[in-house]
Amino acid sequence: MAYTLKYLQEKGIPPLLKDIHTVEQWEVKRKTILDRWLEAIGPIPACDSVNVIFLSIDDEIDHFRIHLKYETVYEDWVTANLLIPNDGNGHLTLSNLEDALFSFKGASKKKPAILALHPTSPEGKDDVTLTSGRVNRTYGLELVKRGYIVLAPDTITAGERVQSSEESYHTASFYERNPNWSAVAKMLVDHRQGVSVLSKITSVNNIGAIGHSLGGYNAYFLAGIDKRVKAVVCSCGFAVFANDPERERWGRRSWFSHIPKVSDYLLNNEVPFEFNEIAALVAPTPFFIWIGQKDKIFPHWEQMAAAVNDIDHLYTFLEEEIHFKSLIGNAGHDFPSEIRTLAYNFLDEKLK
Repeated sequence: MAYTLKYLQEKGIPPLLKDIHTVEQWEVKRKTILDRWLEAIGPIPACDSVNVIFLSIDDEIDHFRIHLKYETVYEDWVTANLLIPNDGNGHLTLSNLEDALFSFKGASKKKPAILALHPTSPEGKDDVTLTSGRVNRTYGLELVKRGYIVLAPDTITAGERVQSSEESYHTASFYERNPNWSAVAKMLVDHRQGVSVLSKITSVNNIGAIGHSLGGYNAYFLAGIDKRVKAVVCSCGFAVFANDPERERWGRRSWFSHIPKVSDYLLNNEVPFEFNEIAALVAPTPFFIWIGQKDKIFPHWEQMAAAVNDIDHLYTFLEEEIHFKSLIGNAGHDFPSEIRTLAYNFLDEKLK
């Protein structure tokens, strides 16, 4: 089912629970939404193995930072920083990492883990895990200090994964190799493999995901298709088609093209879904959303607020309202310290 832009402008957000009276009916609709989502973004192929190569390790004051890469589909590799709290239970070196992390001999007290997905920064993973990261973006570094094991991968086109012939966040070469796929599906495949890496660490129990902007929508997209993610935080990454002043942001662009098929629908003044539906795939997983009313990237906050309210209705309908939290405030496209504190408390409650 597609929606016309005229419908969204006149009617607003399509309600998730229209003509839905039972949980069974919702599950049928959920499958329909998932099918439309996958039809738009393309398949999410599984990676059957979890191959990790450790590249270096740095011993910081309160944690170890491990530079690694892990294999994903189609013989590609994801570069990442893995942050491990230094709780005084042993010294990690390159030579003992394999046993310390992946062997039951090296298992220590169970800890929650977080996939920390970076925003649109050329530095990629380093923006959220190093002290050199931007103000209000070092949530990976802050979470390891709270006792979390943190994996921060580079997305395609960022950090160490920028093609030598391109600038960061340019996807032309990706689509030359994958003309019938989407960058969103590729990122989801890679992030699912990140969850698999965290699942392989014997001291990990529950796994969550967090991100701002690009990382924010990647986090909730991931939680919608991978139920190993037990809690998700999305900062300034939830936006809707309704009244969006930048119609092509999700389709084909000269730099980062998310979902090319969206542009095919826009030719007919249609969209293939609305994002409250994609966010609804997360339910009933604990879900935290932050929206800034002065966000210049996603300025149409009134429509986003209506969509968030609709998602809240769904969680209430499922009797899971305690697992959904949304905040809207007079900030810009940012992840302020007071909001991060609330988000971290949410993760503590759901994962620890």
